[in-house]
This record gives sequence, structure tokens and C-alpha cells, in this order.
Amino acid sequence: MFVAAMTIVFLLEPIAKPVKKARFFAGADALKNHRLRSIGIIALLYNFDFFTILAYAPFLLVGLTEMQVGFVFFGWGILLAIASVFVAPRLEQKTNTLTTLLIGLGFFLVCLVVIGINADQPVLVAFGVIIAGFFQGLVNTLLTTVAMENKTIERNVASSAYSFIRFTGGAIAPFVAGKIAEKWSAHWTFYFAGLMILIGILFVLRNQQYFITAEEEEKEIEMIDGKELL
Repeated sequence: MFVAAMTIVFLLEPIAKPVKKARFFAGADALKNHRLRSIGIIALLYNFDFFTILAYAPFLLVGLTEMQVGFVFFGWGILLAIASVFVAPRLEQKTNTLTTLLIGLGFFLVCLVVIGINADQPVLVAFGVIIAGFFQGLVNTLLTTVAMENKTIERNVASSAYSFIRFTGGAIAPFVAGKIAEKWSAHWTFYFAGLMILIGILFVLRNQQYFITAEEEEKEIEMIDGKELL
């Protein structure tokens, strides 16, 4: 954390202050915006699964030492970072935001189901967790990108509203995951997580008009103008 703090102090360029001071409940009011609210709900469902993996998957790694569990999540984090920084932008350019997001969510769903089926096989759970990190990286980048692109809400307000709703999913995930495993089994914990992602995918498909970035809109306009000139 100290290194992170020093990096911010010495390397981060000054950020311009918001044009106007935000009201105390500005974030809550921003959720009246259907676009931001819809993306936030998708992020809530996704974050539920994100924190289910973080909070409950370690309990399935029976027989692994503390160091081995650490390496599992090190691999998870490395793939998440690579996908977030390098893969997501390139894949988004080759296809589009909507397609890339659906790829990320779809394969993340597969990883959750695989973990659920093999919840009593620590090695397979470990591989499932590590591979899931890659697809989580895609989703992290794209959801944040589209959430922040809101023409009617200031970026700082949109960020606070989006963070509030998505981390609600993270807050309830550890408790719910544990309760499901306690009442039924660890298999059902990850089946339920898969159901949350499936609902998220349906939300994306229902609101796919919100998953077009400003850059993609500009490209579409340029293509239309080019065709008209021909």
C-alpha cells in the first residue's frame, strides 16, 4: 500500500476538479438514470461472483498449503491484469464492446460451472479459478468503461453511484456463498454464482444499446457518412 501511495504521489498527473460541487446524495440521484442503473445491476451480479471466488474458493483448495493457495490467486491476479490492460482493449477494437463483454461473461460462467461440478477436486478448482481471472479481466475493463461514459452525469458522480451498487454485490457474496454451502453444498454455491452471471448476460442483451462506446458511435457515423459520399 505504501508503494501504491508513493506511485500516486509521484507519477499520477494532477486531476482537474469537477466543474461543480456534487451534492451529498448526488450518487443516489444518479441511479435514477436508466443507463447507469442497468449497468450497475449487471456489475452487482458480476461482483457477487467476483467476491464469491475470492471469499469461498479458498475453502475448496483442501490439501494445498498456504503458499500454494497464494500461487493460485497469484496466477488468477496475473491473468486478470493481463486481460484488463492488454487483451480487453485489443479485443474490443477487433469486435466491439458488447461482443467482448459477452465473451468475458460467457466464459466466466463456464468457469463457475466447472468449479461447481468439481468443487470436491482441489486441483480442478485451482485451474478454474486461475482461468476465470482472465475473463474477469475482460469484464472489469469493459463494465467500467461503459459506466463512466455517461453524457448526462458528471464522471465523479457516475463513479460513486456505480461503485456503490456494484460493491453491494461484493458485500453480500461471502455471506450468501457460505450460507448456500452450509445448507446444501459447495457445488451449489458456484451453481448459484453461475445463475447470477446468466442473469447478468440477459440484462446485457436486454440493454445492449448501452454498450456502445463514444468511439464506436463515431466510427459508425464515419461509416455512414462514407457510404453516403459513395
